[in-house]
Amino acid sequence: MLLIERYIHAVTEYLPEDIRSDVGKELRANIEDMLPDNYTEKDVHQVLTKLGNPWKLAGEYNPQQKYLIGPGYYHKYISILKLVIAIVIFVLLGITILEWIIAFPADGNYIDQIAGFIGDLISAVISGALQGAFWVTLVFVILERTETETGDLPFGNKKWTPDDLPEVPADAQGKISRGDIIFEMFLTILFVAMIYLRPQLIAIYQNIEAENMIITPLFNLERLEVYLPVILIMAVFQLAFSIWKYIKGWWTLPLATVNAVYNVALVIVVIVMLTDSTLFNPEFSQVIADITHSSAELVSNWIVRSKWIFGLFFVGTNIWESAVPFVKSWNRQRK
Repeated sequence: MLLIERYIHAVTEYLPEDIRSDVGKELRANIEDMLPDNYTEKDVHQVLTKLGNPWKLAGEYNPQQKYLIGPGYYHKYISILKLVIAIVIFVLLGITILEWIIAFPADGNYIDQIAGFIGDLISAVISGALQGAFWVTLVFVILERTETETGDLPFGNKKWTPDDLPEVPADAQGKISRGDIIFEMFLTILFVAMIYLRPQLIAIYQNIEAENMIITPLFNLERLEVYLPVILIMAVFQLAFSIWKYIKGWWTLPLATVNAVYNVALVIVVIVMLTDSTLFNPEFSQVIADITHSSAELVSNWIVRSKWIFGLFFVGTNIWESAVPFVKSWNRQRK
């Protein structure tokens, strides 16, 4: 019966691949033993309800006992942990190298500079590993404790029933691309690292003389500090949501709903920032005017138009990215 197949699939997807087949056979035999002769769908429903949440049952079949992160999530936790740590280290190393290139002395004092550079690289690796491990572990602890493994919203406290079983995937309809999730994580981490840690690096660099470099940042750094708490909260939520999508692998209605709500909030934050004239450094447009030999007024008007164009493009993109998951979730439920 299809309901039994869905239950077995729901249990085994939380297990290591090398034991899924054996566990599936054993679980099928146990379910059949519990069913009466000439059983009905109602009998199957009662047996599966008695067996309980497949995510929790998977923990009993897992040969290795885990503690901080339960067996249902452990292997996905390790996979995402390695991925996020690698991205964070890569981004922080890139920022460190960029800072080193900018600050490299022209007076020939290379030994001290290289020694400091090596120390900064080691610090970036250690800091990246610790930051990545902390945030990923925190997200998994929250997801596990709120039992989002069934695809419901966190903190829903909904009692599990066989009606919550996901469909056995037959094709790629509604599947969430792992590549898209990884790219999404990379952009989120890169953006936060640049905005939160080194916003002054987003700038125009002018090497006027051999030993001097003039740096004109895009943002008014004092004004940017007002937005940093909101940016950090949005980024942490985005990382958590990316992890949730990575775990589920398929678009569901709760996932699509959260995605749409987040996109709306993101659009609001971006529009507010784009319309805040005090957020952008006025000297930035003046430097562009000097470089292009244009008037400051002309450059200022061009920047305003560019912000409007970017804002419209950003809104349109987020509307599309909010609608598509609903369509994919709906089409998957129809199959």
